[in-house]
Amino acid sequence: MSTSQIPGERVRILADEFLAIPATPYQQRSLGAALALFLDTATKTALHRAELVSKSALSRLLNEYTWDTAQGWTVLQHAQWDALLSAAR
Repeated sequence: MSTSQIPGERVRILADEFLAIPATPYQQRSLGAALALFLDTATKTALHRAELVSKSALSRLLNEYTWDTAQGWTVLQHAQWDALLSAAR
C-alpha cells in the first residue's frame, strides 16, 4: 500500500482483498453481509438482522463452507503491518 492513499481508500482495498477470499460469489456476498453486521456499531450483531442475505446463508458461511480463513488472517495481518509502517513514517 502506498502512503499517499487516504484511509477510506485503504479500507476499501482491504475489504476488496478480504471479500475475494471465498471461492463463490454467493459466499462472497454472505461474507460481505456478515462484515457489515459486525462493523455496524449502531446495532447489536445478530444474524437475523442481515439485510442482504438470509440468516441461514450466514450460518452456512460461518459453520459449513470451507473457505480459506488462514488467508483471511494473512490479509488482515498485512494490512495491520502496512498501517503500522505508515504511521511510523
